[in-house]
Amino acid sequence: MSAEDNNNPYTSFQAGVTATLRTWSALKTAVDQTWGGTESATKAEDLRRNIFSHFDGQSPNPKMTLYELEDNLGAYMEEEFGVVLEDESEREVADLIWRMYECCAKGDCALANQVVMDAIQAEELLKKSEVKSVIKNGDDDDDDDDDDAMNDSSEEQEIGGDDNGDAMNSSSTTPKNEATATATAPTSALEYSQGYLFGGPPKPKKELPPPRQLGEAAPETPMPVIDDDGFAPVVTKKKGARR
Repeated sequence: MSAEDNNNPYTSFQAGVTATLRTWSALKTAVDQTWGGTESATKAEDLRRNIFSHFDGQSPNPKMTLYELEDNLGAYMEEEFGVVLEDESEREVADLIWRMYECCAKGDCALANQVVMDAIQAEELLKKSEVKSVIKNGDDDDDDDDDDAMNDSSEEQEIGGDDNGDAMNSSSTTPKNEATATATAPTSALEYSQGYLFGGPPKPKKELPPPRQLGEAAPETPMPVIDDDGFAPVVTKKKGARR
């Protein structure tokens, strides 16, 4: 990342929050498994946007206390994704966000920058392991077909000596697709903070009410209308006329 952006306190804080949410296993799993429905990725983006609105860099004191942030992170995960955080990881996330804001407000971006670098390295290692896993599974599928060929060529390998064997071993230790496993590192903290949290852009929203803000109470469920006889009317879809 460029030194200029890394020394911009609020930009570094935003990048640090992005890295923290990306590596929060509870949130990542909830989005990957679409526990929040088809809008799961959008809900994660809304969460980050809400955090930025309360930690806006306008004052060294955010608009939300540490304990409020903890409570609201837990409530958001439960109400939007149906996840009860028994591991209390929302406390660790809130504490890290709070400390990064405090440090960046003092002009010290070291913690936020380190969080970003750790997240980038973790993402690269994960992608490499996924590529190697795919290659390994492909090799296992071809084992039966290759047994006869390996037996036929074993004598040729013995005659050819160790040089060819060493060359084959050295080249096989690096998967051909390993280069694609390394994510392109962002060039600046601003670029990193503006990237999508998980994967590509969220799907376009349908006509839904505006997202609930951190600290805002969940909307009340409307009560069914009961008629004079004590029954609730049932709305049925009209079927097309038979031909």
